[in-house]
Amino acid sequence: MPRGGHLYPLPTNLRFIFFYNVCATTLWFCCLGRFLILLPLVGRRFLPGGIADFFHVVAILPFVGFAIYKSMIDTSISKKDFWPFFNSVKMIWICYGVIFPHPKIAKHTSYSLIIFSWCITYLISFSYYGFKVKTRRSPHWLFWAQYHNFFLTFPLAFTGELVIIFLSLGFVEPQWHEIFIKATLLGYIPIGYFMWGHLYDRKELKFDLAMEKRRQGRAAQNQRNSNDANQAPVVVNDAQQHPLRESTSRADA
Repeated sequence: MPRGGHLYPLPTNLRFIFFYNVCATTLWFCCLGRFLILLPLVGRRFLPGGIADFFHVVAILPFVGFAIYKSMIDTSISKKDFWPFFNSVKMIWICYGVIFPHPKIAKHTSYSLIIFSWCITYLISFSYYGFKVKTRRSPHWLFWAQYHNFFLTFPLAFTGELVIIFLSLGFVEPQWHEIFIKATLLGYIPIGYFMWGHLYDRKELKFDLAMEKRRQGRAAQNQRNSNDANQAPVVVNDAQQHPLRESTSRADA
């Protein structure tokens, strides 16, 4: 628990949200653990047989979490909902629309990049929001990781997704499906550019601005403490006010 954090009584809807975040964090942690154990043991070519089914189910959790949040917490629709919705749908499509019909492509290194990057991203994300719901704050390291992990995970995920979609071209048969995959590949780079910008803007808004306000608050508090210390009354005793009287009294004695 973060320093100074408190456990707040939660209404029913927030209890459910907290429970979902805890369960999702556990599942992503298990998925990452299985990946880190299996990859050195069996290698990337045999990795899908031990993790693919579980990983593809876990990959649905962001979409389910988005749907739960929009139905129980914030029912309004705004522009900020686009990227979470788009990303969660994209994950389901890659798992069940690209990899599942063509399992041979999962033996490529790009599949390992996808598993690792998604696990790290959502393990951090669900942990962070679990803390936020229950304690209304989070440990500083988790707060930092939530808004900085994309510097590592986004390039890995973007590369893995782009390669795995490209590899699926060798297996698609209907012409319309091939055209759709090619159009997706053409649109992936500009979409990735805008998504990177969204993640960077989110970091500046959520993390950098919060840190700046915190620094300003500390500076203002230090300034108030300094002013209070300077304005404190100085107590002067009688001996300090009349040093000659004290010396004379000693001489008379």
